[in-house]
Amino acid sequence: MGEIQARSIRMAKVFVAGTLALPGIASAQDPGQATDYRPGLGWQVPDTHLTVGGYFNAALERATGSGTELALDDLSLFLRWEGEGKFRMFSEISLENPLAFRPGDGLTSRHTYVALERLYFDYLYSDQINLRAGKFLTPIGRWNSVHAGPLVWTTSRPLITEQSFPTNVTGVMVFGSWPILGKSVDYSVYGTVGEEWRPDPKLDPFERAYGLHVNVPVWARADIGLSYASFEQRSSSSEARHLLGVDYLWSRNRYEFGAEAVYRFSEDGSDFDEKGLSLQGVAPLSDRLYGVVRYEFYDQAGPAPALNLGLLGLTFKATPALVFKVEWRQASHSQELVASGLMASISALF
Repeated sequence: MGEIQARSIRMAKVFVAGTLALPGIASAQDPGQATDYRPGLGWQVPDTHLTVGGYFNAALERATGSGTELALDDLSLFLRWEGEGKFRMFSEISLENPLAFRPGDGLTSRHTYVALERLYFDYLYSDQINLRAGKFLTPIGRWNSVHAGPLVWTTSRPLITEQSFPTNVTGVMVFGSWPILGKSVDYSVYGTVGEEWRPDPKLDPFERAYGLHVNVPVWARADIGLSYASFEQRSSSSEARHLLGVDYLWSRNRYEFGAEAVYRFSEDGSDFDEKGLSLQGVAPLSDRLYGVVRYEFYDQAGPAPALNLGLLGLTFKATPALVFKVEWRQASHSQELVASGLMASISALF
């Protein structure tokens, strides 16, 4: 994620540091200036402050014991407005699982869902204090804030980034960056203000939540982040949950090492506790080809045994906006959450 994320931040500067959610969309230009569309940078509508872009992700999965599936699993449209003042708007509408093909079953679109991933308004008061209101990505760890297919190293995402907490918040957030002891410390503090806007029926949204994330540079090429969240979810609104998280990212000369860990505990007792860890390394094999290795540990709430998962993959960056990936995952034992097998994908920003 480091090289691609750095490139996209430089290209787009869409979000304030520490709340990056959409690298890859161009910043606004003068309304009267002629613009050319470039893949990965989006298209600025002439004579407006509106930028249009998005991405798609198509994946092949051949899981042990469950056959092969080829699917266009994500087609997202970004709309971003930024005027000359302090206000801006961003939205992401995603067509999820629009097409899938399985040998014997043929082509189907029965799992198609139009998701409102994000819709929020920002008031940029200063570098230190800014306000966001609407639906946005939950700022826990790193992966969830920069999870679009073209911007991450693997087709599959770590279990702890999608199982331990809801991926979206509908509410308000204060965010910014403060200089502390010579370092720029990024922060975000957020809370819910009602029902989630158009929740994904496959997910369990927040019923109530508040939390914070802080990112601190520890040296020139490494950052460490700390997360805390207290929340209830719709399916278990009487169970108060608390989450502690830590994330780390180091990159140098196109090498990268990242880690995320969470511990979620419940006021209903230790039987409902959940914890997990993800460690990932990336190494360049040529100018455009990278090797990826990941280890995951995930111990979900309930009686199911803890899961160990290993991943080996290759990522080929054909262009800054077009990425091919292939990976093999091996789980310590079979679970509904994850299956061992081969995965491959093609994804692109547009």
